[in-house]
Amino acid sequence: MKCKYCDKIFLEDDNITLNYFEHIKINHYESLGNEDKMMHDIREKMIKSKINYDQSKKEIGDSDLVFNSNNSDNA
Repeated sequence: MKCKYCDKIFLEDDNITLNYFEHIKINHYESLGNEDKMMHDIREKMIKSKINYDQSKKEIGDSDLVFNSNNSDNA
């Protein structure tokens, strides 16, 4: 995938979206229009939220499974 603001090419891997997003933030954020900046900020909050959710899920497990096992008669 190629950056639409410069000639940087991103390798196709599992982290391509995050790599592209970080590249835009570091190198091109100031050149974005107001709407693009707003969308970038929203995406950044969504990505951080997903990362935090994934980390908490690894640490405490899936909340439905924890709740169900704690409140099950079969436990």
